[in-house]
Amino acid sequence: MVSRDGGLQNVFVYISKGLDGFAFDPLSSPVVLDQRGCRFVPHVLGIQAGQPLRIVNSDATLHNVHAQATVNKAFNLGMTVKTPEVQRVFDAPEVMIPIHCNVHPWMGAYIGVVDHSFYSVSDSAGFFSLRNLPAGDFTIEAWHEKFGELSQNIAIGVSENKSIDFTFKTTQVDSNLHSD
Repeated sequence: MVSRDGGLQNVFVYISKGLDGFAFDPLSSPVVLDQRGCRFVPHVLGIQAGQPLRIVNSDATLHNVHAQATVNKAFNLGMTVKTPEVQRVFDAPEVMIPIHCNVHPWMGAYIGVVDHSFYSVSDSAGFFSLRNLPAGDFTIEAWHEKFGELSQNIAIGVSENKSIDFTFKTTQVDSNLHSD
């Protein structure tokens, strides 16, 4: 999905290098993946390894959630509207895990699993933000399901804000980077 200004939505952006020596406890609040209107919502999401993924079905029809993980444990869950929510946890980083509904083949989503909380998904205008980065040198990756992956190296100092752009063909993703 591209905005009028050329911003690209649903780009998963994350720190791929530069956090060596840091340890991050998994967030305890669950990330939600819903099945609504015969679509997975959101289409692209990020989650920290060890953080709960809460899966719900808001539709009055049968769906299944088929996570085709290769590093983490894959799963394939049938869910009706009467199925209570299901929780799963991905234990290891894996970018990206495809999610499909075998009942409705047009339904698809992607989950990016990282071992920290420095990730974002670009919004409808193509913007993303990585907040509270420690000072340091980083490699930032941007992944899109059609356009592939791009990376950039960036150095950020204490209390420094920087902007970077990723350009996939003719579309652009803009950012705001902030350190503590």
